[in-house]
Amino acid sequence: MTGPPRVARLPGTGTDVLIDGDGTGAVRTASGRFLRLQSPPPGLFDALTGGAGDEASSAYVDRLTRTMSARERDDAERRWPAHRRDVALVGGGPVSEALAEALAGLGADVTRHPVGAQDAPHPGTGAPRLVVAFAETPAEREGWAALDRLPEHGAAWLRGYREGATCFVDPIALTADDPTARQVHRRRLAASPVPRELAAWQRSATAAPAPLPAAARTLVVGRMLTAALAWAQETDELARLRTTLWKYVSASGTATEHTVLGYPEPFDPDTGTGARP
Repeated sequence: MTGPPRVARLPGTGTDVLIDGDGTGAVRTASGRFLRLQSPPPGLFDALTGGAGDEASSAYVDRLTRTMSARERDDAERRWPAHRRDVALVGGGPVSEALAEALAGLGADVTRHPVGAQDAPHPGTGAPRLVVAFAETPAEREGWAALDRLPEHGAAWLRGYREGATCFVDPIALTADDPTARQVHRRRLAASPVPRELAAWQRSATAAPAPLPAAARTLVVGRMLTAALAWAQETDELARLRTTLWKYVSASGTATEHTVLGYPEPFDPDTGTGARP
């Protein structure tokens, strides 16, 4: 009579090894895929669990560890390719902290830039591949006009913000033709039934807001990570995210999406930027 299946973790990996009662076995990789083992030695389970495994079993574990570790490195490269890992994060507060932890966990190399810091990322040589920002108050978005030029220099520009307990994630910008933070703000004012009051509230709401509800914080971080991963992996979803403003209203628990398109800015003689007439 064969015994019940046994499961052991392959040391140094996210892989589980399943040994059936008849001596056959399989591995469950970190990505959830099952692969059958080829001729596992009888002492494999003992070698995996610190028992008195024989030399053949120990050698099998070593080969299996190398194979599974290589698969996990391949998964990590697919998850966040090495050539896109240089990410700058602008902002402070609970949402920014959660974003920093999550981005690093996905494989990004994150550098932090507090709001108003002199070393905040700027367009030009040496700029990171992706700049992510989250603003806790409207005042913290005042420096975003300079960052709107990042796509002109090859860096992606992803931003989220809150207005009270209502959260927004702007379209991710990859080129100079994508909507800027300034353009999204203008479109929001134009679409508002009370543009004057909205603008006045944004100018006046400078005090630190109450903490976001847990659901709002989780959802806004998830939305920003969705956009960041789409950029890192260059998925088909990225095209839609370049023209979509996401909004979450905590009071009603509703999330909506709104199409926002970029447009040529009029020429500004003071800065020399924009489209000439």
